[in-house]
Amino acid sequence: MANIKIISATQARNNWFEILNWVNYEKGEVLVKKNKRFYVRIIPGETPKLESLDEVLNKIYGRLANKKSYFPYEDKKIIKKEKKANTPPKLWKKK
Repeated sequence: MANIKIISATQARNNWFEILNWVNYEKGEVLVKKNKRFYVRIIPGETPKLESLDEVLNKIYGRLANKKSYFPYEDKKIIKKEKKANTPPKLWKKK
């Protein structure tokens, strides 16, 4: 059977961190109800994937050795376009 709790919005506000801990450790779901309608469904998230040291070093050294890496702000056309977009407009003309 699914591990689901239904609580009111006031209970969610008053016990927010308890609810987050319950969802995280019990791997259950929480439905938040307000005015006889369900507004929020809180479900446990995925655990993040940690990269190995070798993968990180390969990315770093690949970028340092220019192995098919592209950084858009090294392109002169993009730099010119960004400068034009970020220059403030002139409000007064010199006479």
